[in-house]
Formats: sequence, structure tokens, C-alpha cells
Amino acid sequence: MIVEARFNRKEGGNILEEEIVLRLNRGDPAALEALIDCYAPYVCGVAARILPGRPEEWEELAGDVFLAAWDNRKKLRPGQVKGWLSTVARNRAFNRRRGHREDLPLEEDILLLQSDLPQSEAEYRELRSTLSLALGSLDQQDRELFVRHYYYGQTVARAAEEMELNLSTAKTRLRRGRERLKRFLQEVGYEPMEN
Repeated sequence: MIVEARFNRKEGGNILEEEIVLRLNRGDPAALEALIDCYAPYVCGVAARILPGRPEEWEELAGDVFLAAWDNRKKLRPGQVKGWLSTVARNRAFNRRRGHREDLPLEEDILLLQSDLPQSEAEYRELRSTLSLALGSLDQQDRELFVRHYYYGQTVARAAEEMELNLSTAKTRLRRGRERLKRFLQEVGYEPMEN
């Protein structure tokens, strides 16, 4: 089957993806240029979906992907190039995101909404201190999951993905964490509000 994807050739005219792959296999650098010209926006788009707001990394990642294509050119097959590039881009973008993951800060006013603030400054300091102790009673991974989900508003699925947790594990950790926080707060004199 001949693939209809076409690439611009410097000397004019078009060449089929099949020819690009053949020329890549022969080590022709012009074929790599043609591949980059055609697929760089696509590869950057894959990176952008996984690394939003980090455009400086998209081009660097795209360069890494095309270098990998050059290094693995003997494995490329006509009709499968776009899929191969997409897979490599996605995997490298996820690796970068995991590599840049930092511990989320636990701000002192975490989980406090303006309407929830106590009337006096003394009550506010007491509640802030109590919440800090309550969150400190959770292990680091549960605390990070809580902050991501309840403070930063990440979905459980996204927080689980970024923390490399199974979705059901993340849901279980959140439920157990809520139970621990509830017990902790009850032990120090706070009673849960009825819905």
C-alpha cells in the first residue's frame, strides 16, 4: 500500500513517505529534513498536550524525537512513521513531565476558602495550625495527592497519572486520607459539619 503523505523536496516536486523511508534507510540527511518539515508541527502538538505551557520544551523534545528517528531509521516502515513519531514523542514528554515533577508546596492557607475563614485572627491562626498538623499527619504521597486534588483542583485521574499511581489506588488513598483527617480533627476538638 502506498501512503499518500507527501513531502516537499528541495529541488522541487513531491516524494512519497515510502521514498522518505527508503532514503532514510540509506542515510540521506535530506530525507530527515523532509521528515522534520512534514512532522515537526505534529510532534510539537503531541508534546504540547502533555507539557502544556512549556513551549521551550516542545522544540527540544521534537529535536530529540527526530534524532531518535534518525538513529532508528532502519526500523521505520512506510505508513507507520506518524505513529512511531507520536509514540516516541508521547513517551519522552511523559518522561520529561515526571522528571520535572517537584513536591508541591503546602501553603499555610491550604484548603481555606475566603468564606470559611474564622471571625478572629486568633481563630484563623488556630485553624491554620490545626490544618497544617492534620495534613502533616499524612504521608508525603497522600499529602501530595490531597494538595493536587483539593487545593489545585486536579482531577483524580490526572493527579494519579502525574504521580504514577493507579487510578483506583489514588481514589483509595484519598478516601483513607479523608478518614484520617476527619479522625485527627475530631481528636483535637473539631466536629464534622453535616451536609
